[in-house]
Amino acid sequence: MKTGLLSMLVAGLLGLGIGVAYAADPMAEKEASPTLKERLTKDTIKGILMKIEGEHYVIKDDEGVQHKIHVDKSTKLDKVVAGDMVKAYVTDKGHTTTLQREN
Repeated sequence: MKTGLLSMLVAGLLGLGIGVAYAADPMAEKEASPTLKERLTKDTIKGILMKIEGEHYVIKDDEGVQHKIHVDKSTKLDKVVAGDMVKAYVTDKGHTTTLQREN
């Protein structure tokens, strides 16, 4: 009886530990995935996310050029913060259809 109770307690604590470890990194899972059409027809901007200003994000590419892109509710969006490496799929009018965090 005590062994069964001890086993359940240990299993519960291990499960809690795993849940806490997972919750510690809220950005562990990606949410955004571009469609094949986006990959073929949209321009991409890769670089460091410099700042977020409401619906406008600023990305600095490898050449040092800063790009201001538009993000709204229609944008498929990973959880990102300033300093993250990102990849944006952008229309010719500057609207971002998908914004992914790069590893």
